[in-house]
Amino acid sequence: MYGQNPMYQGQQPPRKNNRKAVIAAVLGGVVVLALILAAVWYFVIRDGKNVETAGDYYVTGCKEVLKVRESEDADSKVLTKLNNGEKVSLVEKASGSWKVYIEAEDITGYLDYHYLTNDRDAAMDPLTRYVAVGGEEELTMLNTTEGGGSSVGVLERGDEVSVLALPDEDYAYIYAADANAYGYVERDKLAEDRPAPEEKDDGEEKQDASASGGGDLIGPGGPPARDIGVYYVNVKTGYLALRNAKAFDSSNEIGKMYNGDYVYAIRNDGEYWYVYSPFLGAYGYTNANYLVSSYSSVYTYDSSIYYASVDSGYLALRSAPAYDSSNEIGKIANGQEVDLIDASLGSYWYVYVPALGQYGYVNSDYLR
Repeated sequence: MYGQNPMYQGQQPPRKNNRKAVIAAVLGGVVVLALILAAVWYFVIRDGKNVETAGDYYVTGCKEVLKVRESEDADSKVLTKLNNGEKVSLVEKASGSWKVYIEAEDITGYLDYHYLTNDRDAAMDPLTRYVAVGGEEELTMLNTTEGGGSSVGVLERGDEVSVLALPDEDYAYIYAADANAYGYVERDKLAEDRPAPEEKDDGEEKQDASASGGGDLIGPGGPPARDIGVYYVNVKTGYLALRNAKAFDSSNEIGKMYNGDYVYAIRNDGEYWYVYSPFLGAYGYTNANYLVSSYSSVYTYDSSIYYASVDSGYLALRSAPAYDSSNEIGKIANGQEVDLIDASLGSYWYVYVPALGQYGYVNSDYLR
């Protein structure tokens, strides 16, 4: 009995070193597993937060919400909707939209960059304003407030615009539906109320042609006081003639109207309607078989795409293939799309301008 510890008779004493080794191994395994799970979460599950960004922007000028989509496709899945003032981080600039990361929702998607500002204080709800320049003046929309900015649109007195942001005390960032353009204009050239038309000094007044005592007015005149609707010229080739009589005859042609031009219908009795053409500034008769009530019904030509390229001002869209101050029917801002229809007439090409929704002629020297 001597030499033995009575507490451990019939069993081996505990091995303290082995127990510590087992505990250490278990803890080590737990740590390794935690690191693996963390790596999987960081690089796979998390994904969106492991994105390099290039600055923060803020939603501005939306009437309702700004949709963030899964891809650049306008019909792709909507991932989330943002309100004015919410922050996004730029990931990549794409042609029609920007790829952004929304940290608050851990989402990466695409949105319309026109409704973003990099100045938190400039973000705002949209405001409706009107161009308030002199009757003969024009308001140029610029692509930047910095010096050397180029024109993206031209506005006239009374045009309605939406103010999307106020980046500084001098400029407003706007969208102009008539010019189909986004850009910057001087804030002091905008008014809360639409300005009244300025009186013309050339004696030209609106006329009620249908009520004139001497019968239908034919030829030059101001716009009618009343009409029964707007209609659009719809021809696949050539032009639609404005005539001084209700019959097809080469001798009674007083003007040419091209595909997409519109007229005010004053009377629609019979095959030939009595109309006013704003592009010609004249009254006459035209074959109603070549008029449609919706612009979406106008025949579309196959075309090649060009872009206006002017150093200043705008490129004129004309009703005839020649330079003349009286045949200007539209203003094409630098960089706006021009679709070629016919280039067979020399330096003046017959084109369609999507931003204006009009057909006409332009000097091809100012296209790129």
